[in-house]
Amino acid sequence: MRPPRSPAIRRLSGGFTLLELVVVIVVIGVLVSIFTLSFGSFSEDETGEHARRLEVLLTLAFEEAGIQGRELGIRFYQSGYEFSAQESYIDKNGGQAWAWLPLDNDQLLKPRDLGEDIRVELEIEGKEVLLKFERSEGIFADEDEEDADADEAERYRPHIFLLSSGDVEPPFQVRLRPAFASRGIVLDVETEGTIEVIPDEY
Repeated sequence: MRPPRSPAIRRLSGGFTLLELVVVIVVIGVLVSIFTLSFGSFSEDETGEHARRLEVLLTLAFEEAGIQGRELGIRFYQSGYEFSAQESYIDKNGGQAWAWLPLDNDQLLKPRDLGEDIRVELEIEGKEVLLKFERSEGIFADEDEEDADADEAERYRPHIFLLSSGDVEPPFQVRLRPAFASRGIVLDVETEGTIEVIPDEY
């Protein structure tokens, strides 16, 4: 006669609950997203891969701004982009002030250099924005800054603001393309944070 099974054995043989399966699927999805953002995929379409990564990062930034209740921004360069956050600091007079600071140490929203083979183009309200080539040209050196004597922390501004309300100001289009091609992939981002990925027509 077979001895009765223990409660633990009976539970294991009964399979997983729906909640356990959902948790496992969510964990796997997060791990895959982190792996893809960190190492990229094995796709040969480099421009498309960079566009998909930017779409994912923008979505993550929208969610983070809403969950944490803080304002985020993004600034583009011809060869990449960077996210920033509005942080408090002590100014030269000893008072509290606010400044936009790049998220250099954020694992997911850290600055992205797309290399020499990809170019970034930005349009805001139908007008093309003249982008600096890369961050090394000086992240605080805004050529259109009216007050040349302003504190460096106050002179840096993102091109786009990702507000804690969930809105994007202003709405924009960013195009990623091969460096020696005129067409690429456009991300059209609306005020409410919706993103449409549009391949240029050849």
